[in-house]
Amino acid sequence: MRAVKETAARIEREYAGREPVFVGVLTGCFMFLSDIVRNVNLTCTVDFIKLSSYRGGMESGRIQLIKDIDCDIRGRDVILLDDIVDTGNSWDFLRDYLMVRHPASLRMAACFRKPKSVRSGVEVDFISLDLPDEFVIGYGLDYAGEGRNLTDLYILDDESTL
Repeated sequence: MRAVKETAARIEREYAGREPVFVGVLTGCFMFLSDIVRNVNLTCTVDFIKLSSYRGGMESGRIQLIKDIDCDIRGRDVILLDDIVDTGNSWDFLRDYLMVRHPASLRMAACFRKPKSVRSGVEVDFISLDLPDEFVIGYGLDYAGEGRNLTDLYILDDESTL
C-alpha cells in the first residue's frame, strides 16, 4: 500500500540516527507494523501490546490490558502502531499507561483514521489513510475476527457476508 510506504519514509526521516521501539497494538496492527518495519531503514525493537474493550461481542467502553510489552522503554523513542484510530479511547489509555515507564518520546502511528469518529483533541502523529465513516475490513481490520488477512479494503454493508 503506497500510503503505508509514505508513512514509513516519514518515520525513517524523523527517526534517522535513532533506534525506536515499535509497539504494535494487537491484533489489527500486524499487517501495518510488518509493512512499516520492512520499509524503514532503522535499527529498531519490535514489541506488542494487546487491549480489549469488548465483552460478549459488544463494546463495553472499559479498556482492559490483555498483553503487556516485554521490553524496557525507559529513555527510548517509542512509536505506537495501531490499525485504526476511531474514537481515540485506546490511544488515551495507552499513552497514560506507557508514559509512566518514562520513554524519551511516545508517538502514535495509525494505518487508518475515521476523522468523523475521532474525538477532538486526539492527536495522531502518523496517519496513512483516512477512511469513510463506514465499517471497513481488510489489511488488519476485521469483522468478528475475520477479514484481517485481506490485502484490499472492503466496506461491509447490512447485506455483506464474509
